[in-house]
Amino acid sequence: MNLDELKSAWNAEGTQDVHIPTHIKQLRQAQHPLDKLKRNMKTEWYFQIASIIFMAFAPQLFEIHPSTYLIYYTAYTVVLIVSVYYLNIFRLFYKRISHYTADTKDNLNEIYYEFKLNIERYHSFGFLLIPFVLVWASVYTYSRLLAKGQDLSSIPDSFKKAFLLIAFITTILVTLGVLAWTKYFYTPYTKQIKTVLDELKKDED
Repeated sequence: MNLDELKSAWNAEGTQDVHIPTHIKQLRQAQHPLDKLKRNMKTEWYFQIASIIFMAFAPQLFEIHPSTYLIYYTAYTVVLIVSVYYLNIFRLFYKRISHYTADTKDNLNEIYYEFKLNIERYHSFGFLLIPFVLVWASVYTYSRLLAKGQDLSSIPDSFKKAFLLIAFITTILVTLGVLAWTKYFYTPYTKQIKTVLDELKKDED
């Protein structure tokens, strides 16, 4: 019996005569985290689009030196291609799960593993942004040097070492940021769905 069958039985027999199976109640518990996941995915979509547009005009907004445009926009083009590919998969997945219903265990199980897979895709996409962040830091720093009438030859060794340290720290921060983002926006709700699946499995045993 799924939720549609339950509604039909409810209307046909009256509320006092219908016994709601335990597994139906458990499946209903999964609807809230599922709705939250879909809402967060929609927010994520718009955030990613806005970020890509912002990145296109970042050199002008931050007064990056024109001599670094080729380097920046080459890196941006790579990010754009990867982003279009990822966001298309993201859009198709969102469209697909919008038609899912948590009215059977099989449906809920499929939703759960699809989300787990897409979280891993998100991690991969986020980690691919690390080289772009480093390129941005490099062209921004170089632009500030040029604005002061300096160039790379005038940079002391201590500054170069400091820059490498900053690049290393930035890599760690971006990695942690990507992991924290998915942990906050997606993991709690996938765990709730997993809890419902575990309860359903326990009832079957």
